[in-house]
Amino acid sequence: MHRGRMEWAARAIGVFYVFAGLVALRQMVFNWRLETVFGKIFPTPANERAADIILTVGSVLVLVSGIALMLLTRWAVPAFLACWGLQAGYLLWAQRWFPPENEEIARGRRQTINAFAVYSVATGAVLVFGYVAVLR
Repeated sequence: MHRGRMEWAARAIGVFYVFAGLVALRQMVFNWRLETVFGKIFPTPANERAADIILTVGSVLVLVSGIALMLLTRWAVPAFLACWGLQAGYLLWAQRWFPPENEEIARGRRQTINAFAVYSVATGAVLVFGYVAVLR
């Protein structure tokens, strides 16, 4: 593939993950506001608080990895790998300690698994971009 096209593809993937990270962070801020308002009345279980923390860190990593890729920096490789590892760890942890309690949560988990699969492909592409020196 032509280097210019690879750079364009890398930047497009980066822009997508900047947007995804911002959307995810917006949702986490909304969740934390609800927790602040209703937390005293309806206490959040520890596993749900842990999931919120992990997902917030993951959202920041998605945003950072997207920015790094959009700018074609070499930092995209460790950023994508760190985010991929956090997502994989979360899904393994959630399978054991945070099982879906209803169909809505199960649907959300399936969406998270699908997003992880797509992020895995993107991470593979970032590794290729790093290998062929698209990233500086």
